[in-house]
Amino acid sequence: MSARAEVDLINRNNKSYRFWIYRDGYPDGVVSNLPDDEMEFEDVRRKLYLGDDYDSMPDFYYVISLADRTIEVYDADYSETDWQRGELIFRGTFAEAKQKFLSEDKM
Repeated sequence: MSARAEVDLINRNNKSYRFWIYRDGYPDGVVSNLPDDEMEFEDVRRKLYLGDDYDSMPDFYYVISLADRTIEVYDADYSETDWQRGELIFRGTFAEAKQKFLSEDKM
């Protein structure tokens, strides 16, 4: 099953850019593609399959900082007429996210 996501990607200069994921927006799909080492902004964008086409109904929201190497994962809030960022599911480093989301898949 596919899930869509809205992603705020922050570069090393702390400038934020908004993108969307259309094929695998679930946390394990996004987290598995986070870089282990330093990577250029556009390379990260390609690795995460981030697109420019707006989606008004994402299933998940992410804030990914390349400057701090951190990720925040939120679910979507459907209670309003406009979908918005919902409850915080996870906040931590890339390594912590991989440990949480990828180790759960192996169990």
